[in-house]
Amino acid sequence: MKKKLSSFERQLMLDEILFYSICSDQDRQKILDQQPMTFQDFRRLSLLTDYLELEHLHRFIWDLHAYKFMDEMDELYNECKEGSEDLPEMLLETGHWLDDFWKQAPNITVSFLLRQIFSDGLKSRRKNNITLYPGPNRNKGNSPS
Repeated sequence: MKKKLSSFERQLMLDEILFYSICSDQDRQKILDQQPMTFQDFRRLSLLTDYLELEHLHRFIWDLHAYKFMDEMDELYNECKEGSEDLPEMLLETGHWLDDFWKQAPNITVSFLLRQIFSDGLKSRRKNNITLYPGPNRNKGNSPS
């Protein structure tokens, strides 16, 4: 008798169906550890799954790949915390990742819909802790940011 899927497994499969139907074959292979993933790939795929609110796939990517990039994440976190002069360039880079993704969509309708979602940004929903790089809790206290 086949084991019943857990709620997480089921949602992960749905997230994968959606994402793998619109991403490149190379990205799918990187997520599944069939091709090497760079830190840039990790950041880009984390950003894309976050924007698309694919929480279970996002968590899967982190569970499978984050340990490989702990040093890079610590370095990036420190750069962000210290207000590195590279921050504007990093923000431009994330914009390019989003543009590249909607432009490579499988058809014009999906491309249009992705562009609408990406132009809306992340502001319209609550951030989950799984999307944050490791570091101290930024929500402590009631002081405004």
